[in-house]
Amino acid sequence: MIVKPKSVALVSMPSLSARHPSFQLALLKPILEQAGISAQQFSFFMYMGHQVGWRMAETISEVWPCLVGEWIWSKAAFGAAANADDEEYFATYESLFSAICDAAGCTLNDIKRLRDEAAPQFINFCLDSVDWNRFGLVGFTVVFQQLVGSLALARALKQKYPNLPVIMGGASLEDDIADEIMKGCPQIDYVHCGDAEISFPQMVERLYHGQSMEGLRGIMWRDSGGKIVYAGRAANFMEMNETPLPDFDEYFYARKSSGFEYSDYAQEVLIPIEAARGCWWGEKNHCTFCGLNRSGMEFRAKDPDKVLEQLEALVRRYGQFYFNAIDNIMAPEYVEKLFGKLAAANSDINIHYEIRPNFSRKQLSKLRRSGLYSVQPGIESLSTNILKIMRKHSTGMRNVELIKWCTYYGINALYNILCRFPGETEDDYRTQSKVAASIVHFQPPYAITKARADRGSPMYTEPDSQSVTGLVPASCYRYIFPRHFNLRRISYYFDHEMGKTVGDDVYEELNGIVGTWQAMWKQPNHPYLKYRKSLATITIFDGRTQPEQVFTYRNQPADLYEYCAEARTLREITAHFGNDPSINDRSINDPSIEDTLKDFVDKDLMLHLDGRYLSLALPANPYFDLKDMPERATQVSEPVAELAAR
Repeated sequence: MIVKPKSVALVSMPSLSARHPSFQLALLKPILEQAGISAQQFSFFMYMGHQVGWRMAETISEVWPCLVGEWIWSKAAFGAAANADDEEYFATYESLFSAICDAAGCTLNDIKRLRDEAAPQFINFCLDSVDWNRFGLVGFTVVFQQLVGSLALARALKQKYPNLPVIMGGASLEDDIADEIMKGCPQIDYVHCGDAEISFPQMVERLYHGQSMEGLRGIMWRDSGGKIVYAGRAANFMEMNETPLPDFDEYFYARKSSGFEYSDYAQEVLIPIEAARGCWWGEKNHCTFCGLNRSGMEFRAKDPDKVLEQLEALVRRYGQFYFNAIDNIMAPEYVEKLFGKLAAANSDINIHYEIRPNFSRKQLSKLRRSGLYSVQPGIESLSTNILKIMRKHSTGMRNVELIKWCTYYGINALYNILCRFPGETEDDYRTQSKVAASIVHFQPPYAITKARADRGSPMYTEPDSQSVTGLVPASCYRYIFPRHFNLRRISYYFDHEMGKTVGDDVYEELNGIVGTWQAMWKQPNHPYLKYRKSLATITIFDGRTQPEQVFTYRNQPADLYEYCAEARTLREITAHFGNDPSINDRSINDPSIEDTLKDFVDKDLMLHLDGRYLSLALPANPYFDLKDMPERATQVSEPVAELAAR
C-alpha cells in the first residue's frame, strides 16, 4: 500500500500586526504544492489579540527599540534559563515603556503578566488547537519580532512530539544568526537560509524519503553526531516570473475567526505583492545604514505583464484593491510598463511602493493617477552633505520637491529623517531646521532618529570606514536571550559610538521642529501655504502660522513664482525670462529678477537651497494636470502608516 506523505505545517507566530497578511506563508504554500507537497498555513499571529486584547496585541507588535514583542516570549522559549531581571529591563527602557503603556492602555505589571501568564497560555492554545500528528514537518517563517515566539512554540512541540521535525527560515536568518540558533536551540532541527523556491521543496523531499541533507545549499542541519552541517546559502532565485500566485485564503479565514475583522483595529486589507527582490540601487551604492538584503542584494524583477496578471488574479480572488509592494525598491521600468497600463485601464488598483526620491512632478502626477497612493521614499535627510555621506546620491532640494508634490497629489509619503553620520556639521542641522520650519504645510516625516549600524549595513561590516566604534549588541538582547547565546552573532540591532559627528545638543532644534510639525498634522486643520491665480496675478495665502498672511504679485513676479514651482537655478530663471519678449514687454517696470527672488525667500514663500529656488506654495487650483484625475485618486487610504517602521 502506498502511504501518502504527510503535509507540511507553515506557521507564522506573534509578535506581528494582524493588519498585514504573511506573504511568506502565502508564497510557501503554492511553492510546495507546485512540487506535489501538501501544505497548510497557520497565521497564529492573527489570534494574539483574541487572547490578550487587540489594543495590547497591536501595540506590542510594533518594533519598539526594546523589542518587547520578542521579550514577552522569553520564558516560554527558554524556561528557567530566561533572564528574570525585569526591573533592570524596564529601567533601561523607562521612557519607551512609558510610551508603550500609554499606547496599550496598560501598566508594567500587565506587560509582566503578558510574559509570565499570557504568553505560555497562548503557546498552549497553539499546541492544543491543531492535531500536529498530521504533519511531517513544521516550518516557522520569521520576520521582525517572530523569532522568540517561534522558538517558544517549537520548544513546546518538541516536548509533546519529539520526533516531529522543525525548520525555521526568513530574511533575517542569514548564516551567522542561523548558526547561533542551531547551536542554542535544540528544538530547531533545520534552518533555511536564502531563497526557498528550489531548495525548500528539495529539503522536504529528502526528509520524507529518509535522505541526507548533505550538499543541499540553503539548509543548515545536524548530522548523526550532532555536528552542524551547512553547504552555504541557497542561490538567489532569478526566475521571478515563475513564482506562483500567493495564497491568502487562510489569512482571510483567520481575520474573521480571530475576531480581528470586527475589532476597532481592523482596517482595509493591504495585500502584499512581490514584484522584485534585491536592490538595484544598493548594488551600485549600498546606503551606509541599510542592513537589508545582505547576500540577496542582486536585483531581479518580474516582467510588468506578469505583475499585472497577478494583481488581476488577486483582485478577482479576494475582492481587494489595495496592495503593498514588499520590494525594496521599484524597478525603473514599472513607471511606464506597469503603472502606465494601470492608468490606461482606468484601474482602481492602488499600490504602496518603496521608491528613490528622484521622481519629477510630472511623473508623480501620472503615477498617482495610475494608482500609486503611498510611497516609502529614501529621503532620510534634507541636507545634501549628509545625503552624500549616506551614499544616497540625492540632494536636499530634490527631497523637498518630492515631499511637496507627494503632498499635493495626495500620495502618502512615509519617510524618516536620520541623524548622526561621520562628517556631518552643525550647519547641516541649522539648514535642515530652517527648511523644516518652512515646509510644515507639507506632509511631515514619520520619525526622526539616529542612524543605527544594523547587521549587514556598511556601518556594521565596515565600521572603520564609517567611524563606528564600540559596536555591541543592543542592550535589549541580554534580557531576551539566555547567557549561553553569543549575542554578537544573533543580534540584528547594535549600540555603538559614532566619531566625527556633532553633539546631541545640535539635534535638539530639528527634533523640536519635527515634533511640532508632526503635532500640527494630527490636528483637524493642517497648516497651509497655497496660491490662487487669475490671468496675470497670483495671491498667496500663508496659514503656516496664525493669523493668516496674504501676498499678491502681478506680471513677472507672478510668472516667476509659478515657474519655480519646480526647483530652478538662477541661470535657468534668467535664461527663461530673458528669452520671453512677451514677459519683458509687460514687466518693464517690475523689480529685477534677483530682487524678486530675494523678496520671496525673505518672506519664506520660496526656498533657496543647493543653488536652486523652489516656490513653496501649493496651487489651490489643480488646473495644470489634475483635471482628468478620477475621484478615487484623490483619496489616501489609512492602512499604511506603520509600514515606515518596518
